[in-house]
Amino acid sequence: MKKLNLLAIGIKTALLAGGISGVGFAVAAEDTSAEKVERIEVTGSKIKRLSADAPTPVIVIGRVELENAGVSNVNDFLAELPSAEVGLSPENSNNTIYANGLNTTDLRGLGSSRTLVLVNGRRFIGGMAGDNAVDLNNISTSFIDRIEISTGGASAVYGADAVAGVVNIITRKSFDGVEFDLSTTRPTEGAGDQTFGSLTFGKEYADGGFIFNYDYSEQKQMARSDKSWYMDKPLRTIANPDDTSGTDGIPGRVIVNKPTHYGLYDESSEFFLGGKQWTFDESGNLRPFNTGDGFLPKGGLPGSPTNYYYTGAFGDGIEYAADEFFRTPLTRHTINFAGNQKLAEDHDLSFDFTYAKNEAFGQSTPIFFRSIKIKRDNAFIKDDLAKLMDDAGAKSISMRRLSDDFGPRVYNQQRNTVRASIGIDGLITDNWTYSAYLQHGELKQDTSWFGEILMENVENGFDAVNFKGNIVCAERNDKGEVVGGKAGCVPLNVLGKYPLTQEQLDYHSTVATAEQGHKQSSYGITVTGDVFDLPAGAVQTAFSYDWRKERAYEAPGTGIRKGLIFGNSGLPYEGELTVKEYATEVLVPILADQYLAQEVNFEFAYRYMDYSSTGTDSAYKLGLTWQVNDDVRLRFAKAQSVRAPNVNELYSSTGTQFASRAESCAADSIAKEDQYKEQVTRNCAADGIPVGWVPTEAWRSAGSLEGKLGGNSELQNEVSNDITFGVIYTPSYLENFEITADYWSFEIKDAISFYDYESAMENCYRSDSLDNPFCGKFTRDPVTHEVTDYLETSLNAAVEKLSGLDIESVYKYDTSFGQFGFKLVATYLDNRERNPTGNAEDNRVHTGEEERPRWRARFNTSYTYDDFRLVLVANYRHSTVMDRNDWTIEDHDYNEISSYTTFDLSGTYNVHEKVSLRLGVQNLTDNTTPYHPATFVDGAYYDVIGRRVTAGVNVKF
Repeated sequence: MKKLNLLAIGIKTALLAGGISGVGFAVAAEDTSAEKVERIEVTGSKIKRLSADAPTPVIVIGRVELENAGVSNVNDFLAELPSAEVGLSPENSNNTIYANGLNTTDLRGLGSSRTLVLVNGRRFIGGMAGDNAVDLNNISTSFIDRIEISTGGASAVYGADAVAGVVNIITRKSFDGVEFDLSTTRPTEGAGDQTFGSLTFGKEYADGGFIFNYDYSEQKQMARSDKSWYMDKPLRTIANPDDTSGTDGIPGRVIVNKPTHYGLYDESSEFFLGGKQWTFDESGNLRPFNTGDGFLPKGGLPGSPTNYYYTGAFGDGIEYAADEFFRTPLTRHTINFAGNQKLAEDHDLSFDFTYAKNEAFGQSTPIFFRSIKIKRDNAFIKDDLAKLMDDAGAKSISMRRLSDDFGPRVYNQQRNTVRASIGIDGLITDNWTYSAYLQHGELKQDTSWFGEILMENVENGFDAVNFKGNIVCAERNDKGEVVGGKAGCVPLNVLGKYPLTQEQLDYHSTVATAEQGHKQSSYGITVTGDVFDLPAGAVQTAFSYDWRKERAYEAPGTGIRKGLIFGNSGLPYEGELTVKEYATEVLVPILADQYLAQEVNFEFAYRYMDYSSTGTDSAYKLGLTWQVNDDVRLRFAKAQSVRAPNVNELYSSTGTQFASRAESCAADSIAKEDQYKEQVTRNCAADGIPVGWVPTEAWRSAGSLEGKLGGNSELQNEVSNDITFGVIYTPSYLENFEITADYWSFEIKDAISFYDYESAMENCYRSDSLDNPFCGKFTRDPVTHEVTDYLETSLNAAVEKLSGLDIESVYKYDTSFGQFGFKLVATYLDNRERNPTGNAEDNRVHTGEEERPRWRARFNTSYTYDDFRLVLVANYRHSTVMDRNDWTIEDHDYNEISSYTTFDLSGTYNVHEKVSLRLGVQNLTDNTTPYHPATFVDGAYYDVIGRRVTAGVNVKF
């Protein structure tokens, strides 16, 4: 137990030195009478110190804070920190193939791939095959002791991926007794209930101990239709019919704030013929299509596409909010087992094991058909349609259909993760220690797509004809004449809505599958100690060697592999990379116990990396800490970090992708260009596209554009340079108060960025010429000039810059009637730039846009009296704009986005020494997302779930 107390003392020192959190006051009550304080390792460095005077900021979050927040997943808490964003979550991953239900964090908004998540100082296997971003679903909340977050480049200490910083999750090492924890969360409106339960037990004994933990969490689905604020006051934008040009001062788009239904793709099929739109009634008879109050007008600019949305009562087509969700359901099972055993004096063995099983569902619209060709000899054509076709001289018609006959398309994803780690720590001499580890992790993900169809079978089934008195799937000769029926084919009647027979379902529908896997193996050793003494103290060092292998694979089922599935095809792939790393850290004490220099230390870290994929590279960090006096401490760090492309970015095979039908060279698009109009006009002409050209109405109204998505084996490492300068003020005249301010800046060159179809097209034509890496990522028809294919992939093309200020302050105040605590954590974003091409004229300043507000803050107020504790937390997001760079009134009149604040209230009462109850309300005022097109359904930055009540109980034996 002595070691635990000493560690607590060290942690307390870390908290107070870093100006971190109220948790520091919670541990301040630990016994400080020990004669000797052990050296500890705090996130951001591998040098074990007598104090935690790190040159970079370290935020510490304790168990108490997690419990007060009432969260069952640590990512829900991290997302509220001003220095972090959500990477993926159940609120924004519903339609993300292979990523439904993932929970990843994103420091500084630089992307989850640039945030390194460690568990007990070691890498944890990625949450998706081929990716290094850790799925926090695999980390049991009740198993966490604390979380240490070090912002700023840390590649020199931990290797690649630590560009934005490190999230180090420290788990409980031992436990003596049994603990149960149960909680439930219920939204006050709609679905989305959550249930959480955990069991923890363990034993401590003289030479070691162990702990076992099991967590269960179920998070139910929430549909958009569950929320009255979404249904009662909907929001959609359309091209402004009053717009006349790109220079008339009239907004290009306007808001329609009433339900708008999509007037295509009816479940009974629909088509245009004879200047009218048609569909079928319950009996399969032809009738005019019902568009309520009529289609909304199209935009006023020449070439604007027809608007196929209508308002009023729902008639035909697709109903407002159909098959749309705010949260995908998620079920989690997590098992942890850890222990430690003394091997000999000053030599300890530790081990830990994790098993996690997560299941998530994503749901999208049922199968939709853009063009069902029905020939005049189709056996299901009734007299009314026959006459209509004959009068129009049509030998065939082309229909669209949202075919719910096969049910909704549901993506079921089951992920199984296993990780085991073993380590040995000990003393070499009184001043030298060693730490070695070996670990292995495996992820297996099985994905099933329900409600899918076999395209060839279905297309054969559409062509149903009468042949020798039987309705069969037509077998035609080269002239199109029916010469027989296709063996085994089952005809389909899509001229109306008819229940499918089991025979039809068996022949046309299928369950698509894909298996993915990832294996991570690593080992390493670190030796730390003092090399010699200087007048100000000992020179401390750490030397490390690490080896790691990442291997990933994807094995699509036969249907996907052969391209037989609707809108879903992909090839198998297998890729791996290995890396060997050598690192050193040195801490040099420069001054000690001098006037205005109680302690001055210089730090240096260097890491050499040898990747099988991208070759050799290096990272470094320089740091300086200066304890001026008892009240003031200064710190400075400069670092160069590296991120190597992961297996998925490098080697993933091409698969099917869908995108909106953006077209930069369309006349109406060019009319809206401002800064780049000259380049776009010139480049479109150089690409052979005539002036005034617009895509055909058929191309524009054909739904999502099908293309490809895949890896890029030519990727190289990206390099980041960052600087941090901080001041910690702990005034001696005000007890239990501390404030910290840290300025930080990042510049990432050759940034690995993913370019979708729309961004590749924009960058292609906005460049100085067509000689750029983006123009080759899409293909046009040589005659119509319409895009027929594209490839979405990653490139080393971008440059990213950002800078800002972190402010953290803690204050505790004792009174005769209780203790008050206050904690403020805030981030001010000074600058955020991104250059997607590297060309100077393409630089964009995104400071203050929706994803990157100027200010984010979290203010925590607590009151404690005996066994009762009450906590009120305010989360603030500053007002922003949609577009800081190119927006003009010619685009739209809704660029401004209002600020957003939510309040969480929680209370804990210790009924008994071993029993505590907690009750909380999250989003106390039920604040909905800002009423704005960019934020209305944005679950990444705003709370779409609404007010919810959490109740829980914790029992110990």
